[in-house]
Amino acid sequence: MQTKKKQTENKTPAKKSTQGRPVSKKGKTTRYQANDAVSCRVEGEDGAILFNADTDNTTLINMTGVFCWRCLGQPHTLEELVTRCVKNYAGVPDPTAVRKDIESFILDLVPEYISEV
Repeated sequence: MQTKKKQTENKTPAKKSTQGRPVSKKGKTTRYQANDAVSCRVEGEDGAILFNADTDNTTLINMTGVFCWRCLGQPHTLEELVTRCVKNYAGVPDPTAVRKDIESFILDLVPEYISEV
């Protein structure tokens, strides 16, 4: 899953909170959910743009990221997201790689686009 951050002109970047620590160091019960201030606009087969109305920042996510984002309409743990992706995408050769990708996706988006709940 790939994210590309775009800082809106003349805006200072949002501060990274201490919540941005590695997901693997947290308990398995940490749940994540899409930030209510963030909207998602799908841009065809290339992915989507996430827009945080509170910070005026945007980031791009690919279609696998869109799948995860839609799952995050409700709180999920990292392991729940991994399970849903493995079930959704047939022929996933290495669930460990999926976990790493989703962990990276979450770390890239917490706390500005995804919240810990």
